[in-house]
Amino acid sequence: MASLRKRTAELLEAHHGAGGWGHVVDAFLIFLILANVVVIILSTLPNLDSQYRQAFTYFEFFSVAVFSIEYLLRLWSCVDGSDGEKQSRLHWVFSPLGLIDLVAILPFYIFLFVPDSEMSLLMLRLFRGIRLLRIFKLARYSSALDILFSVMKKEGRVLAVTTSILLTVLILASWGIYALERNVQPDQFSSIPAAMWWAVVTLTTVGYGDVVPLTNGGKVFAGLISLIGIGMMALPAGILASGFSREVHRRTKTFSRAVEMAFADGKLSEHEALGLEVLREELGLSEDEALDAELDARREKLRHKICPHCGEDL
Repeated sequence: MASLRKRTAELLEAHHGAGGWGHVVDAFLIFLILANVVVIILSTLPNLDSQYRQAFTYFEFFSVAVFSIEYLLRLWSCVDGSDGEKQSRLHWVFSPLGLIDLVAILPFYIFLFVPDSEMSLLMLRLFRGIRLLRIFKLARYSSALDILFSVMKKEGRVLAVTTSILLTVLILASWGIYALERNVQPDQFSSIPAAMWWAVVTLTTVGYGDVVPLTNGGKVFAGLISLIGIGMMALPAGILASGFSREVHRRTKTFSRAVEMAFADGKLSEHEALGLEVLREELGLSEDEALDAELDARREKLRHKICPHCGEDL
């Protein structure tokens, strides 16, 4: 049973050494996820929905069946991780990827047990729209998304501070324009919450123009808020960009250290080469990045074997 569970974990994580069948499973799931997103988008077109509603329904049944089986298999096999790390099933259920897998199938079962007549139209549309979150299942197969989620997790505290600053500026901007414009435009700036729409579009420099200040004080204030918004909106982007760069550099260094250890005896065995390839895919590095890291590690190895004074081999 343990070996079967281990094999299941490897099949569901092809980059952990499951071979050809694991890659086939990955390719099938990726195709199904993308097909789901396309079908959900097309089903919002009235003409296509009325013409192919039955086909869309059958495809939804098939997709949910596959995703449900995948969820149960991952839940069953997660205790024997394909990377050698064990985790409890409860820990996996509440992990980001576990929650994404659950959300991918949850709306279907809600519809199944709660008739449409008992749900408000807004809730019905909301739960149907949640199906689009299935696209986040691609995070398991995309190294770029994996790096992004890793960066967001590591920079969470800084991003939280930045978000609190943005909210503070938003509230102050709403209060300022409300105080300056409420007497001139009582219908547009009737309250601070009503003024928040103007503050959002101004701080984000979108400036739809549907609500604009008319007083001189309001115009000056709007100009200042626009300038502040340019700098404020750049903060999260800068944090994520620098964090992304550091994460890629960290992963490259991790791979380089692994290469150095593999070449410690002066040669690379087949088992070591396979381990490096598995590590490369886990870290989300391209073959070119891995090759550069390998060449750097070999140069470092050779540099340590040559005397820096006489140039003779040590």
